[in-house]
Amino acid sequence: MLCRKCKKEIPDESIYCMYCGAKQTMANHGVKSRGNGTGTVYKLPNGKYMAEITTTYVTDGGGKLHRKKRTKTCDKKKDAWTALSKLKENAPEPQKSPTLYELHEIFIKSNNYDKLSKSQKDKLSYAWNRLKPLYYEKISEITVDDMQSTIDNVVKTYYPARDMKVMLSHLYTIAIKRDKAQYNKSEYIELPESPKAKREVFTDDEIQAFWDDYNGIGKDKQPHEELKHPFTGFILIMSYAGLRSGEMANIEKENVFLKDRYMIGGEKTEAGIDRQIAISKKILPIVMEKYNSGKKKLLEMNEDNFYKNYWETIERTGARHLPPQTCRHTYFTRLAAAQVQPGIIAAAGGHADFNTTYRNYIRLALKDKLDAVDKI
Repeated sequence: MLCRKCKKEIPDESIYCMYCGAKQTMANHGVKSRGNGTGTVYKLPNGKYMAEITTTYVTDGGGKLHRKKRTKTCDKKKDAWTALSKLKENAPEPQKSPTLYELHEIFIKSNNYDKLSKSQKDKLSYAWNRLKPLYYEKISEITVDDMQSTIDNVVKTYYPARDMKVMLSHLYTIAIKRDKAQYNKSEYIELPESPKAKREVFTDDEIQAFWDDYNGIGKDKQPHEELKHPFTGFILIMSYAGLRSGEMANIEKENVFLKDRYMIGGEKTEAGIDRQIAISKKILPIVMEKYNSGKKKLLEMNEDNFYKNYWETIERTGARHLPPQTCRHTYFTRLAAAQVQPGIIAAAGGHADFNTTYRNYIRLALKDKLDAVDKI
């Protein structure tokens, strides 16, 4: 049948639409229900009565759920009711509880999934990979302890654990709408403590430690090829260009203009999306190195590997245990310390926080941005 609200095809016995969530009324199909699995009887346009039972549900290639049924037409209503029991005698066993894998296949082909941003899809993809031990467990048999132990065994920090919980919640929503689960058990999963927002910045000594790590400067203050760590260049790019890690990961080489010292990228706010990002003279050699790596993007690395390398760099250089967004805070703080005009800081970093000043400089020339980042 079609949903009364969004008009998309949904199983005939749906109480709620799996796409828009609208509650369906019995008027949608004129069927009198006798409870889940017991069958229905309804009157046909020709005056006869139809006895009908659902035997199973199947998912097509597009992820849509379809009902398979057995029917018998009777002249009288009472005969149709009697026919229900006979229809069930030779009916196959009802569809078993779906596995997480089957629910995930439905989810990634749904409209709700299509509406997610690329970054949201990436996070859920990483979360799904971490849930591999539960792939073929039936949704009806999975316990809260099963989910909790799976999460606890693979992640120890808040954000990846939260993403796994969100992934499970999406799958439970699908199961509930299909009457395959009574409630969302993932709501009872306990997450690690949420990290408090840290507004600290890297010190000059920490920034210098990153430079030394990138260039392979040893204790003798001389460069050594075997001590060079190319990844640290990404930390320096973020600190001198005000980039978020996700922004850097999405910058393609075709949007990097080395001669004019800027690149196009950004996300989140209107002011931040597809902005001109000035490249400081200090990090131009690093950007050139990444540009000449022969890959399509400056950063060819998934989120898991990025964080793994980031925290290894923090440990190796002796910097404080501060998250990647500290690079962006460092960028703004160093610009302010250099007495750069607030409007230029806002425009260079893709912010619109300096209301009046920002409006006055909203069409800043690239030269102003280059002069600004060259001061740090």
